[in-house]
Amino acid sequence: MEKFEILNLLYYCVFSTFVYYQQLHLKKFRGSSKVFELILSIFSFLGMIVGFGYLIYYGYKVSWWTPFVVFIVGLVFMFVAVFIEKLLGKFTMSLLGFIIWPISAYLMFITIPA
Repeated sequence: MEKFEILNLLYYCVFSTFVYYQQLHLKKFRGSSKVFELILSIFSFLGMIVGFGYLIYYGYKVSWWTPFVVFIVGLVFMFVAVFIEKLLGKFTMSLLGFIIWPISAYLMFITIPA
């Protein structure tokens, strides 16, 4: 269990959830604001890049197989995210992602086990 930090896994789960909802929002975007669509697409793309970068860096720092476990845990957490979505809604989850996923990304990088 020394290869995994519970808090780090939680930060990754939160990060991946909010990036997912931003990507879902972009995919089903029906708004008239091209500026908001551009910002949403930039955040979605950056979130995807940061997520891949994190998994690669995690594998480099900890062990080659650990990113697979972290990714699976993130997928399983999506079942929990469905309950959060029912409380807040998809649109709200996407908007909160502009604040929450950059903070979670920072926290998940600084809490990688040594």
